Amino acid sequence: MGKVKKETTFGFAALAMIACFAFIMIPGALLGAKIHVMFLLSWLIAIPLCMTRGYTYQELQSGMIRFIPKCIVPVLLILSIGSLIGSWCASGTIAYITYLGLQVINPRYFMATAFVVTLICALFTGTSFGTCGTIGVALMGVALGMGLDPLWAASPILCAAVVGDGLSPLSDTPNVIAGSAGVDMFESVKFQLPMTIPVAILTFLVYFIMGLTGNVQSADSSTITTLLGDIYASYNLGIHCLLPIILVFGLLIAKVPAIPSILVGSLSGLCVACLAQGQKFASVIGAMWSGFSLQSENEMVSSLFSRGGVSGMTGTCVLIIFSFGLFGILNEAKVLDVLVEPLANMIHSRLSGVICVIILGFLANLSSSASFSEVFTGNIMSPVYEKAGLNKLDLTRAATVGCLAFSMFIPFVVMPATVTASLGVDPVQMIPYYISMPIYLIVIVGITALNLDKKMLEKMSK
Repeated sequence: MGKVKKETTFGFAALAMIACFAFIMIPGALLGAKIHVMFLLSWLIAIPLCMTRGYTYQELQSGMIRFIPKCIVPVLLILSIGSLIGSWCASGTIAYITYLGLQVINPRYFMATAFVVTLICALFTGTSFGTCGTIGVALMGVALGMGLDPLWAASPILCAAVVGDGLSPLSDTPNVIAGSAGVDMFESVKFQLPMTIPVAILTFLVYFIMGLTGNVQSADSSTITTLLGDIYASYNLGIHCLLPIILVFGLLIAKVPAIPSILVGSLSGLCVACLAQGQKFASVIGAMWSGFSLQSENEMVSSLFSRGGVSGMTGTCVLIIFSFGLFGILNEAKVLDVLVEPLANMIHSRLSGVICVIILGFLANLSSSASFSEVFTGNIMSPVYEKAGLNKLDLTRAATVGCLAFSMFIPFVVMPATVTASLGVDPVQMIPYYISMPIYLIVIVGITALNLDKKMLEKMSK
């Protein structure tokens, strides 16, 4: 017979969470310690703490084993994107888009342009991972070629990817949130429009005004001219270089799953690299594994297109696996359940319900998975909304903010860890650059508090 379990109190749950995260984050922030290793070592904090509640090591290990498989699909996607980037660097796909972008994009308005382009791609493909790993990588190449700050360059790409992912019917996010809350997905997407459209417009205006002021962007035209020549000399550029990216987005729009679409993109990049760029088959396969290495007299050209590879993404994958292991332990001991329970008692109005969902969604992201947060928040709050007599469309819209948008503020969550890795920026350093996220909060609170969408909500309730 197993040991009698002690009740997991709120005080204990808070202590366990604070102890684990202090152990992880403080050495990382103050000493520069690798957060990947700290997550692994944090198991030595979580396991003894949870065992004091009467859980055996075998039970906690079983919790890890049940929890870790939830991250397998994101991990495979990350590794696939690494392969694709290496292939596209070899094929000239990223180089050609960079070359075209350097010719037509005004550095002053790059951020506004990048936001619109990425938003369209995310809406039509339904994948923030795929968008950032493809068009996002190419736009980063344009930005770095112009001499832009990498963090500011990544800002419109990441913000647009989140906005598009949260609204696209082709994305997992609206489907998972709507399914968990028990509402129609298309009704949920439609109800998000009064929030998402203002968020997109306001974010675009911020980037456009930044371009007008010229405080963020700077570019040396002579450097760009030289860069264009050196890129052209390094590849056999032409429309054939775009075939892999056209194929990938075509497959995604046709609702082919992200992983096989990206693998087809890698294979097509391999073909273009061999047939059009004169690369050897074995060398391109090597680039897909360890990253492409371009030899150019221009160091900027070499650095721009020497990247990618499956092995280059392993650090991110290890981080995700270790973090899922930690939360498997905490989840087995019901730490997460107890932490969010008080939120359910705070709902007295439509606005308090929305705020509660956003907070709960954000806290659930501490599980390292926005998908887990979406499922957890939807299932927990759905009966609460029913008892309170509130419309669950409000729940799904708030969950988009708390579970998806605000997940970007937690660096070890799969979403920010993956997309920032694709763009080559640090997820912690990116936190102050997410322009759309506070705008999301202002818009949804304003709309809800003022009942600006009351007629729409009543019409959709009938």
